[in-house]
Amino acid sequence: MLAQQDAVRSFYRQTDWMFRVLGWIRGSQAMHAGLWQQVRSHRSALRSIDETLLAVAGLSPGECLLDAGCGAGASANRIAAIHQGTVIGLTIVPEQAKRARRGGKATFLCADYAVAPLRSHCCDVVWMLESICHAPDKPALLAEIVRLLRPGGRLVIADRFAARRDLSPAERNRLRAWLRPWAMPDLLTADELVELAVKSGLLLLRHDDLTLSTSPSLQFLGDFARLTLPAALLLRALRLQSAEQIAAMRGCIAQKKTLNAGLWRYHMLLFVKPGDDR
Repeated sequence: MLAQQDAVRSFYRQTDWMFRVLGWIRGSQAMHAGLWQQVRSHRSALRSIDETLLAVAGLSPGECLLDAGCGAGASANRIAAIHQGTVIGLTIVPEQAKRARRGGKATFLCADYAVAPLRSHCCDVVWMLESICHAPDKPALLAEIVRLLRPGGRLVIADRFAARRDLSPAERNRLRAWLRPWAMPDLLTADELVELAVKSGLLLLRHDDLTLSTSPSLQFLGDFARLTLPAALLLRALRLQSAEQIAAMRGCIAQKKTLNAGLWRYHMLLFVKPGDDR
């Protein structure tokens, strides 16, 4: 568990420059994929996925939202700017928490989302936008989310999932060329995660495949890495880039290749903790 936390911290520290450059290009410091539905710019697509997840989660005035794995806080601060209620972000990367606190009105804690320093039944919505992929023990994480949610509380997830359960060893190896440098232990299928969530006591309310709508963002990341890799290799030869940074860029390229090979999909899932009439 500690080794995985160290790997996640290292990945985001080493790739901070890349996400900052992407933020400048895309007009937003959000570190996730955008939703390209009736939009024409990266900035609008990144805003669209936040708006879509908010609508799906049904966040009401006065409710508390926890962004579990909030990164540099772009989504949490955007929500806090319009929401009449508490918004909390959790990240295990101290630099991200510090940067997020400068970006808006949300509250940010540097802590592990699988052992959250929050009281039980304090959250109405747990928001996980491309963060559950880093969790090494998903049953334990889901149990923690159930602890945090009030009865009637919702868990909304948007992330990458394996396309099917029966991936061959060769296909798994192709995925590892992307997952390992990105500090992602493995990819479950969406159905496998649903099974774990139901066992933890949650009920599935909605399941959408957003692969087509997020594909422009996912493809762009691979293209960006492919175009900038030669310059990065030159900087590596000059000892101005680390081996981990180069591996992360190659991982971006592997992400696109495995997506185009049909090895993984991008899904949105909404769960509720039973307990009221919602």
